[in-house]
Amino acid sequence: MDDTEFELLETILYDPPSGFFLLNQHLERLTNSALYFSENSKSKVFKNCTSSEFGSVVEKELHQSVEKLGKEVRLTVNKDGIIKVASTVLPNSSSSVTPEPLKIVLDKKYTSSDNIFLRHKTTNRKAYDDAKIRAGLPLLPGPNQTKDNNIFDVLMYNENNEITECTISNIAVESRDQRWETPQIECGLLPGVMRAHLMNIGEITPSVITIEDLKIAQQEGRRIKCFNSVRKEFEVVLVEQ
Repeated sequence: MDDTEFELLETILYDPPSGFFLLNQHLERLTNSALYFSENSKSKVFKNCTSSEFGSVVEKELHQSVEKLGKEVRLTVNKDGIIKVASTVLPNSSSSVTPEPLKIVLDKKYTSSDNIFLRHKTTNRKAYDDAKIRAGLPLLPGPNQTKDNNIFDVLMYNENNEITECTISNIAVESRDQRWETPQIECGLLPGVMRAHLMNIGEITPSVITIEDLKIAQQEGRRIKCFNSVRKEFEVVLVEQ
């Protein structure tokens, strides 16, 4: 961990009328990750980023940068606590409502659930990039990613054939009693901010969902959706590649 180069990362939706979407949850995840890496590294990386006071510094930096920010804000913090705020304009495909479910494909190989970089949002995205490369998709998100199939993203799974997440979003499957179930953290996935929000309001519950469970749900006409704090919620369909 000490030898791995990475920064903490948060991608935040900025909407001028209402401000930063789920900002407190983003700041909480950021400081929790800083605390984990500080306590589990020899050099105490991110040791300056573990307090609520640091969260306040980050929030101040975001608000000071507000006039030059786009809709999608990229916040990074390096191991010494240096904050960088940048923005990118969301492509139309990510900011507009899609009437049809977006297509996702199953990864060609499992990703080990003990990969610690699945549990924290950082610039070390090797596990996610590898999944996209295996599917022949470019690393930047969005539809129209293959010439033939318009594949949006890759659904990852672990060594037990339990689904985990897509490369840019968490996922949930509709149950037979019309509840929404999402893979539990122990399966090896990012504790997404939107995921936590949906759990807090009782819209989704954590569970273990196998690949077979997902396929049966789709065969039975039950819905599948993905979500993150920038794109929010959108329906998907699993297709063969």
